[in-house]
Formats: sequence, C-alpha cells, structure tokens
Amino acid sequence: MDRWNRFSHNLTRQSGTKGFFALVLGAVVLWGADGLTFGPTRSWELSVTCGVPILTLLMVIVLQHAQNRDSKATQLKLNELLLALEEPDARIIRAGHLGDEDLAVLSEHYEDRARPDHDDQDEHHPTDA
Repeated sequence: MDRWNRFSHNLTRQSGTKGFFALVLGAVVLWGADGLTFGPTRSWELSVTCGVPILTLLMVIVLQHAQNRDSKATQLKLNELLLALEEPDARIIRAGHLGDEDLAVLSEHYEDRARPDHDDQDEHHPTDA
C-alpha cells in the first residue's frame, strides 16, 4: 500500500472514533474559550471562517478516496462470488462499467426475471444484439 492509501486509510479509521470526536470538541471549546477570554479578534474569527472549510474539503477528499477504495474492494468480492456460480452472467460482472441507460435496461431485465409469472425459456437479454 502506498503512502497516500495508508494515510487515507488511517485517517478515515481514526476520524470515526470517540477519541477524534473528543479532540475536535476540545478544539472547539478551546477556540470558544480563547474568544471569550481575549475577545473576538479578527484573527480569532478568521481561524474558523477560513480553517474549517479547508479542513472540511480535505476530509471530503480523503473520505471519498476511502469510499471509492472500499466500493471497488466490495465489487471485486461480489465478482468472485458471481464467478463461483455454475453459470455466471458476464453482463452482471461487467455492470460497473455500464452507462446509466444500460444499467436501467439490465435492471429491468432482472426485475422481469424476478416476477413470478416470468417464463425461464426466454433468456434473451436486450443488450445481446
């Protein structure tokens, strides 16, 4: 695992803990106490109005990276399960690479197959042209 992945993995794991919440809460209390003690100066105000959005953006980027990685790992595990079936449907395994319209057609096809009145004789798929 490269440095970026290790960093984002550790940050996302730690950011969901009680300790991280306590750290952020402590920082907010200290910031508020500083303003009450020394008066709300311009730098005191700017530390939050500029700092928080920047930190939020950085956390969103790191969390999105972690979500993408976890999603890809889950997709690979599901692909392995599908391939373990006797007759896997390759269209389903490649579904993550389809566009929205193709996914809608594929979804409709499988919804039709799930209906109780579906005839298993007709297995032609609309994208099999």
